[in-house]
Amino acid sequence: MKKFTFILFLLVSQKIYSQCYDASYCLDFEDTLCNYHVNIDTTIYPGNIFQIGSAHNPVLDSTFCSSVVIMTDTAMPYPVNNHSVFTIINQATSGDVFGFKMFSGSYYVQSDYLNDYGTMEISLDKGITWIDLMDSAYSNNFLWWTSKPVLTGHSYTCKSFEVDMVNLISIHNFGMGDTILYRFSFFSDSTFDNMGGLVFDNICFNDFVEGISDIHFKPIKSVIYPNPSSGNFSIDFDNPDGEPFELAVYDICSKGMMTREGITSGKTVIDCHEFKPGMYVYKITNTESKKRTWGRFNVTN
Repeated sequence: MKKFTFILFLLVSQKIYSQCYDASYCLDFEDTLCNYHVNIDTTIYPGNIFQIGSAHNPVLDSTFCSSVVIMTDTAMPYPVNNHSVFTIINQATSGDVFGFKMFSGSYYVQSDYLNDYGTMEISLDKGITWIDLMDSAYSNNFLWWTSKPVLTGHSYTCKSFEVDMVNLISIHNFGMGDTILYRFSFFSDSTFDNMGGLVFDNICFNDFVEGISDIHFKPIKSVIYPNPSSGNFSIDFDNPDGEPFELAVYDICSKGMMTREGITSGKTVIDCHEFKPGMYVYKITNTESKKRTWGRFNVTN
């Protein structure tokens, strides 16, 4: 009986730790655990050339990205008059609905500057409406921490992108468990250019939330300085009425690092002498008045 119980425990443990959770996961494509989130549709797009695999396309630069990626054909230059698409399918979690979701990844592009290009879009209504993530009209919803990806021309190397998906509920009303789609597209014209096309790797989604909540927050302004720093960071935020706010700090993988309650002034300080070098996220929240601000800071050696 003891042996049977131990084996059952191992099986259950393996099942638990092999799951890929929508709240926080990465697609590095070398580990196929989370690849079920990815759909490369060849029915709607019969000429779809997006593939997951080890790139051995001879026209690529040697510094394009890691070995196993998702790209427009791992072996051949992209063809003319092509429209290729892959979609990432997520279920909305608390980060999408009540907090914010960090969406990041790497890309490489090698294409004609004029007419061959890629796009990145999101749909909150199961594909009925698509919104370009680089559209400046949604600057209050998509907060870019890096430069927006330039998905045309020649990047020469693998570049990173990071964007916070905040206040998505103001774009379209949705709830926990509803489908959120991310669509990555590539288009080519009628001229053959003998180029590699578009590559993506290390696509990650991470929730940043205070916990279980049903509050939709109103954003307020804040600024953190000096940034970067190896010591203390000061945060100034809008609090003219002296309301009590809570500070929460997370590492870039959404692990909670510290909290502080009862901040009634419009200023607080984070002591980061014990933090490892890297990027961190802060959130300052008042659940009663439904106000919140957030930002990012970089701890150096």
